[in-house]
Amino acid sequence: MNDLLAGLSAEDRQFLVLASLLIAVVSFYLFVRSWKRLRIIEDTPTAKLRSAHQGYIELEGKGQFIDDHPLYSPLSNHPCLWYRSQIEQQETFISNGRSQTRWNVVYKNISHHRFKLIDGKNSCYVDPEAAEVNSHQKLVWYGNTEWPTRTQLLESQSIIHAASNSYRYCEWLILPSQPLYILGQFTTLSATAQKSIRDVMINLIKEWKQDQEQLKKRFDRDKDGQIDQEEWEVARQEAQSEAQRIHDHLALEPDMHIITKPKDSIQPFIISAYSQTMLIQKYRRSAGLALIVSLGCIAALSWLMHAGPVSA
Repeated sequence: MNDLLAGLSAEDRQFLVLASLLIAVVSFYLFVRSWKRLRIIEDTPTAKLRSAHQGYIELEGKGQFIDDHPLYSPLSNHPCLWYRSQIEQQETFISNGRSQTRWNVVYKNISHHRFKLIDGKNSCYVDPEAAEVNSHQKLVWYGNTEWPTRTQLLESQSIIHAASNSYRYCEWLILPSQPLYILGQFTTLSATAQKSIRDVMINLIKEWKQDQEQLKKRFDRDKDGQIDQEEWEVARQEAQSEAQRIHDHLALEPDMHIITKPKDSIQPFIISAYSQTMLIQKYRRSAGLALIVSLGCIAALSWLMHAGPVSA
């Protein structure tokens, strides 16, 4: 090993030192990140929707469309609850006198549409924006056009590959009725809490102003073609009375339960098609691998530093 090191130039040794340091730091960060998620998942009890408390909780259930309105993924046109889509173009280039190929991303899209989580007879909305989504349903296929002409791929991991194909299409999906594990911020919102009487009144007046003829017919008592200050006061009082009736009706509507990304950035927001047990195993493997890589790079860095000084 010392002979190998002696054959390296100062620039090569400096590069190895910096590369080892960078990989060690990144790997240690990934270890800490995975380990924290592992501990949070293991330490957080699974709640039932019928008795779920407000705040940071974990839930299990099945995904479902809202009002039976399906969402379709943009590439495969597959009905789903959530998707992440990507199109890559193959590029050929010359490096060190050899022809090589690589895939460049030319299109990316991710779903932010809400869906429902069903737990027995109870349900809540799920807002997937900014979530760490773990999906095991993946579609991969190839073509010669920037946008796929084949859209109905019903089997996960479908691959259609020919040497002449220059585009690769990928989609990760969460399918309806799929068991889900979700860790996030659970909140209950009432219709009256979301809209005050004043908000309802302001919206009513804005709506009335859009039809000036009807507004004048209703409140222009002196028929001069204008709504004066006194007539506006009558309109305001009537809007307030109607807003009160609407607000009282809103109080009869059921509360809305929703799980979203926590405001505390330390708390992860996870949506997973893997079971809790499989998710724990996934993070444990990731943490272990990252720690091994980090320790290996630290050992390599120590060897490089003790084998001789690094000069620029």
